Amino acid sequence: MAKITGTTPEEYLGNVPSELQPRARALHQALCETLPHASVQIKWGQPAFVDDTILVAYAVFSKHINLYTTPSSRAALAGELGGYTLGKGSIRLPHDEPLPLDLIKLVATAREKEFREQHVRWM
Repeated sequence: MAKITGTTPEEYLGNVPSELQPRARALHQALCETLPHASVQIKWGQPAFVDDTILVAYAVFSKHINLYTTPSSRAALAGELGGYTLGKGSIRLPHDEPLPLDLIKLVATAREKEFREQHVRWM
């Protein structure tokens, strides 16, 4: 699968392969519901939820979706993330497993709280 691109979040989602569309759109919708005050912009070629700073972002790949957050907010949720492959600030959500919408919402909520209360900006 070629790298998914788009100049707008809608174009990015429209360029996701059809078999992954429901999954990508469900993740996007969960983030919209959890972060209603954030605008959705393209940052580094991927959709990012922004409210004075980037709160979270995601990218769709052939075998997984990466959900990006700050290393500190990811570390704070370490107990909730067992079983997932983690990067410095990313959580890999494999396509061959159910999409963990509650976890996605928890990550977004924790990241927003971290920004509001501790003023932690994007990496």
